[in-house]
Amino acid sequence: MNGVLGMSIDDDAPLLRVMSHLGLTRDALLGVGGEACVFALGGEQVARVHHPGTVRETVVRRAQMLEDFHQGASAVPFSIPRVLEMTELHGRLITVEPRLPGRPLLQVLGEATGAEREHLIIRFLEASTLLRALRVSAAWYGDLCEAEPIRTPSYRSYLELRARKSLTCAGSAFDGIDPARLAAALPEPERPSFVHMDFYPGNVLVEGQEVSAVIDFGGLPIVGDARLDPLSAVIYLTPFITTTATDRDRHLAREWLLAQHLDALFEPAERWLAARWSFATDDVRLHRWCRRVLLGHQGDP
Repeated sequence: MNGVLGMSIDDDAPLLRVMSHLGLTRDALLGVGGEACVFALGGEQVARVHHPGTVRETVVRRAQMLEDFHQGASAVPFSIPRVLEMTELHGRLITVEPRLPGRPLLQVLGEATGAEREHLIIRFLEASTLLRALRVSAAWYGDLCEAEPIRTPSYRSYLELRARKSLTCAGSAFDGIDPARLAAALPEPERPSFVHMDFYPGNVLVEGQEVSAVIDFGGLPIVGDARLDPLSAVIYLTPFITTTATDRDRHLAREWLLAQHLDALFEPAERWLAARWSFATDDVRLHRWCRRVLLGHQGDP
């Protein structure tokens, strides 16, 4: 999700120097996420220019994770990123990656209607259940790519520590929120699984009426409960996060979640995710959603 709202390329002199070095124009900008600006680099590749302060170890761990996933390339029926090259220019870490096929579902939902739209929503939700096929070898629960990861023997312990860290970064606004209670409301999974953690329509590409790629795989992935990705896919359809989703989309998604026997976990997962994202105070809409979920604050997206 976008944690850099209000960012202007013109205000970022090192980024402008990187663009000049790589021969990139403003028209090449594909998107700005929480970890990087992504530019088209010719027709076949993209350049992820990581934001200031990015720790090299985080980028290295992401690259290694993606390389490990590609050892089992047929694990999922859609494309995922891969790091072809990593370099540093003008103080910015840069990864060169293949350009994956399709358009963001976030954009497509601004156009699609009727049965086509419902089909895309269901395909999006189904794709969220397939990421667990990306195998990780871990006897712990916790962060996969962060430079200073939180890792614990139990899932609930991880949930508590991660929520506590985010809420502390968010400041005094959430002082009354108890991370231990948030964690206790979610069950322990049978086994550790890969969780993308940012599975929302902006990170899912579609081509025709099928999911063609899942992107990002930034600093957020964890070893956790595989059920968290389908839960978050439904939760992130809130208008605070997915601006092109409709009430009908959200109703359809809740029906799907009920059919998956996951609806009882919707509210506790939503509260934990809001705590996890509470640190993103620079993203006004996202932070408003966190306040609404955790504190009951009302207001339009």
